[in-house]
Amino acid sequence: MSVTNDKIDDEPLDDFESSDSDEDENICRSPAKSPLKLSSVLKRKRNLSDSDLKSQSESEFSDAEFEANSSLESEEQLVESSKSGTKLPTDKDFQFKEPQFRKKQFIFHPFKHISGVYTPDSSPSSSPVVVTIPEQLAASYGLYLWPSSPVLAWYLWLDQERYKNSRVLELGAGTALPGLLLAKLGCSVTLSDSVTLPHCVKNCKEAVRLNSLEDSVQVVPLSWGLVTSKLLQFRNKLDWVIGSDLFFDPEVFESLIVTVRWLLDNNQGCQFLCTVQERSADWSIETLLKKYKLQCSYEHPDTFLRGTGISTADLTGNHNIFVLKIRKC
Repeated sequence: MSVTNDKIDDEPLDDFESSDSDEDENICRSPAKSPLKLSSVLKRKRNLSDSDLKSQSESEFSDAEFEANSSLESEEQLVESSKSGTKLPTDKDFQFKEPQFRKKQFIFHPFKHISGVYTPDSSPSSSPVVVTIPEQLAASYGLYLWPSSPVLAWYLWLDQERYKNSRVLELGAGTALPGLLLAKLGCSVTLSDSVTLPHCVKNCKEAVRLNSLEDSVQVVPLSWGLVTSKLLQFRNKLDWVIGSDLFFDPEVFESLIVTVRWLLDNNQGCQFLCTVQERSADWSIETLLKKYKLQCSYEHPDTFLRGTGISTADLTGNHNIFVLKIRKC
């Protein structure tokens, strides 16, 4: 709001009456009247006394106070009426139920790979492999089976001859579907998850127990980005490092790449496989790969599922998921 200081005539304010005269009213109505008279009237209108302004302000305040009190009374009436009509909920009416673990079974049927085409293998010597996964619908990434996990599991299953009898470390295992599948194919597998997420490490152990693999699968807590005593034990002990949906948060990208680089450096011929779900076009590891002298390639499910009868959408849903392979330059 802007305030304008108008020039006040030397005439005393007492010469003006507080109400408009008939002559003044006619002047305002008729544009033919003298401009001098019109100016005098308008000037008087602007120069209200302080007492007039104060009384007007008090009147407006009284109206606003009345409206506020009326509104307050109406709200109180609404509250009282709601109390009389229905009982308001209390803390006792809300009971939190801790999410329960549930089991999921994945059945991997055998395929024959002939002339670059997969066909179902129904021979008596071939049998499906069943993996049971514990998961929990809770606010934790590691306790839920994300779509990237079955994608990696099927990628490994369809090319299983390449991985049999290998030494494998799964990073960020969580529900551990890919690692457990390789264990059932005869691989020596170690499942790992963050040392700061003991519930995820515990979930890995439960998954091992459900699949009766206690004698062939180890579970270790492992932090990314740090060379710890747990990490040092994998020197010259691995052929493959795998993971599903590890690049879920840009904040962990570099620490993950540091760990992958160390594992590749300290295990001759070791390779890294990971399924990636694209979540943002702005996320990239290109700069980090160059920084740590790594290179990558990728393969989409449409390629390795061809001929199996398995639809890509059955595994990925509406997500864009691919297999990422990282190796040293």
